[in-house]
Amino acid sequence: MTELEPEDILILRALQDNGRITNAELAETVGMSASPCWRRVRRLEADGVIRGYSARLSRRALGLGVLAYVSVEIADHNDALTRAFEDAVAGLDEVIACHQVTGGADYILTVVSQDLDSYADFANKRLRPIAGIKSISTSFVLKEAKPQSGLPV
Repeated sequence: MTELEPEDILILRALQDNGRITNAELAETVGMSASPCWRRVRRLEADGVIRGYSARLSRRALGLGVLAYVSVEIADHNDALTRAFEDAVAGLDEVIACHQVTGGADYILTVVSQDLDSYADFANKRLRPIAGIKSISTSFVLKEAKPQSGLPV
């Protein structure tokens, strides 16, 4: 784990809030001069604390009205089957996140689709045929009470 100084935390908070901020604006926001601020950002990038920059898109504006959490139990926990499942899921555009978990399921997938019909098509024709799946259970999001946001730094 990288040791974060108070200035690093201020930089990370500001960048999570606005990844398009210029270095000059960032330096002013965190109370530093531009050169040391730029060096700290580069160090945070080099250390892997900042993994990249991206835009937060509205799934609804893109026509993706369904958000679902899919619990998947696999039949066997051998390395080859686990790796094959993870590789197959990585190739599914509808799956925007996949986490191996403890509890009743082996994996939790976050899935988006246009509507319930397109979700059913995805589940039946693209997800279920993946070798080694024992069971699938889907929970549909009714309301995003707190959508995903930045990490607490």
